[in-house]
Amino acid sequence: MKKLLKLLWTILCIVLLILFIISCFSAFISPAFFSYIIFFVLAFPYLFIFTLIAAFINLYVNKKLAFAILICIPPAFYNLSNMVAFNFPEKLNDARTDSSVFRIMTWNVQDFINLSEKNDIRSSMMQLIKQKNPDVLCLQEVTNVEGGRWRISIREELEAIGYKYHFFSNDFISSNIHDVVVTRGVVIFSKTPIKDSGRIKLSNETEPENLIYINTIFNNKLLRVYTAHLASYALFKDTVSSNNDIYEITYRRKRAIQYKLREIEALHKKEAEIIADTVSKAGFPIVYCGDMNTTPCSYTYRILRDDFSDAFLENGLGTGATFYKILPMLRIDYCFADKRLKVVNCAVIKEKLSDHYPVVTDIKWK
Repeated sequence: MKKLLKLLWTILCIVLLILFIISCFSAFISPAFFSYIIFFVLAFPYLFIFTLIAAFINLYVNKKLAFAILICIPPAFYNLSNMVAFNFPEKLNDARTDSSVFRIMTWNVQDFINLSEKNDIRSSMMQLIKQKNPDVLCLQEVTNVEGGRWRISIREELEAIGYKYHFFSNDFISSNIHDVVVTRGVVIFSKTPIKDSGRIKLSNETEPENLIYINTIFNNKLLRVYTAHLASYALFKDTVSSNNDIYEITYRRKRAIQYKLREIEALHKKEAEIIADTVSKAGFPIVYCGDMNTTPCSYTYRILRDDFSDAFLENGLGTGATFYKILPMLRIDYCFADKRLKVVNCAVIKEKLSDHYPVVTDIKWK
């Protein structure tokens, strides 16, 4: 019996090690080549932890196997270096007395929860924006209503606190005979004048996505700010009003869910390549930020980050999770800065208002 248990344990460790090694190279494996790589992207931190535990246990059970596991740990350092920030940044200063610092805030606002006139959550979100006082505000999953009797114009609310300039992606626009106009997508609000702007189509799917940018002046120099929202997985979009338990739904739809994950990750690759090609042609310093809907262990992250600085890795601490539902350690909202810019600070604001935490980044010219 003892020999059988040892054999089963050895087989389990070998399988775990194989899965772990694949996950270590997840950022270099295109989802177009191996669509199942998304599962290794999501599982990497957990596989890493379990592999370390297995190595520790084998120091007492099977030293040769422990050694074999330990020599396979180094390939994980690439993903770990993109996942975990090892800095001790100063606390984000809301007073902002240094005029050489430019602040950018990116936030998936989940449609500001809803746009009814009496909405304490939306009011709290607006108060947080006012408190952090960014120069440029990049928002994803925004619904703006103009002319609605029972709905609030987000544009008007933000203009009232100083964001007089804006540019919408116009992913979706509708209007009716009462002159009510509804716009959905991403948007950039700015306190400083917008000198130029543009949009680039990322997806022709049923829910189109656009990359947008603005040019503005920061300390007498031109700076371009991009933002985008990469396609959502929308695994349970049609079950919002369902009374069924989410785990029951997941079990019942496990095949459909795994197919959806693979399909959207392949779409992310296409979107990332369009964005990477676009920003490489900007010709002057840029900042790219937004909701990428994927982790730092992914092919998409590697393509988009390219030669830019990940602001959180430059001046953050820990794993910096920005999406607090489903799984821990999900950092899917980013700010990438041109190497001609210095990241002074970067903080994930842990306020559960949307399903995403906002990311605030302070930059200055080098």
